[in-house]
Amino acid sequence: MQQPPTDIFNIKLVPKWPTDRIIQLHSSISSPITSSIHSINNSYKSLVSSCMDRFQDLPHDIALQCFIRVPFNQFHTIRSVCKAWKAELHLPELLRLRNSTGKAQSLVVLSQAKVNPAGKRKCLDVPVYRLVVLDPETGSWSEMPCLPEFENGLPLFCGMVAVGSDLVVMGGYDPRTWDCRSSVFTFDFLSSKWRRGADMPGGPRSFFGCAADGERTVFVAGGHDLEKNALKSVWAYDVGKDNWTQLPDMTKERDECECLFYRGKFHVINGYPTNMQGQFHQSIEVFDMLARKWSESNGVLSESTDTPQICAKGTDKKLYTCRANDVVVLEDDTWQSVARLPAEVTNMQCLVSFLGHLLFIGTPKYGEPSNAYKMDLNKRVWTKVHVPVEYSGHIESGCCLII
Repeated sequence: MQQPPTDIFNIKLVPKWPTDRIIQLHSSISSPITSSIHSINNSYKSLVSSCMDRFQDLPHDIALQCFIRVPFNQFHTIRSVCKAWKAELHLPELLRLRNSTGKAQSLVVLSQAKVNPAGKRKCLDVPVYRLVVLDPETGSWSEMPCLPEFENGLPLFCGMVAVGSDLVVMGGYDPRTWDCRSSVFTFDFLSSKWRRGADMPGGPRSFFGCAADGERTVFVAGGHDLEKNALKSVWAYDVGKDNWTQLPDMTKERDECECLFYRGKFHVINGYPTNMQGQFHQSIEVFDMLARKWSESNGVLSESTDTPQICAKGTDKKLYTCRANDVVVLEDDTWQSVARLPAEVTNMQCLVSFLGHLLFIGTPKYGEPSNAYKMDLNKRVWTKVHVPVEYSGHIESGCCLII
């Protein structure tokens, strides 16, 4: 089978793709369809026209079986064929089927500093961040399209979460003016396009925590305002409706807190109040979505770390983090060691889970080029992920989409 382009966002390289792929997609579904496709000449327009006619005659469930086999980097081409195909790609049923049939693809999105073009694998003197995508299965790296209004670099310390097939980027500091922004942008991986969302309400805030329920809602908690006052306010953003809803305040101010959606509840971990700048307290507040109430918890989850993006929920529904140089898992309210970190990533920058694995990105020492390893959650086996020089810059944050 022809391999997809190295650059997963290079959608200009796809005109020759459909003939090979559609023949293979249909071969396991219906021999009449396969034979008719074989009779189509090499003209791309003729192929598209014939496929449209055939798909209109296919039962809906058979058509979906074709679509779930299409690599995500070809979605842009598929949706541009006709309105019917575009609608199919946006059906929630499609993503569920890709997951249940093992056709889903993992995409790790990272906020990463650009490497100095002069070489030596060092970042620029004044870091300029951009969004990059890693396919952890194939090892393919690619740079995402720039954020609208931010062609000169990603907002510094922005919040970034995955919601279904969307990436939501919120707030941060303008890299040119250092103004604190309340802007919200969403990248749709089904169409490879950005869209502007409603600004975060409540005035500018920075160093807030954020997490998503995995379906449609992003939660934003804590941080501090322009006067460096720690906040205890919380907001929920509905990505589909593009609107914000204020939730009840937390009981404590929490600057630089970490957030996690776990067991159906929104967890806000650690942080510090205004009068204790940089002195993290170990405590958790949990928001029950049904009761719409906060409760405090003093469990071991608060002992995980005072550094954001180091605690992750694996696809096995368990929580993982790093303690000293060990990978640990939360079992029976106790952190238990499962593996020793490779020496090349002991200075951890980012921990992200993807299908059946954990991805660790870090360095042997501060300031050195980034390395990456993935660990199989079942076999507990490490595999090194190749990191090209141009993608070895510092990682500020990361998340994973399952498409």
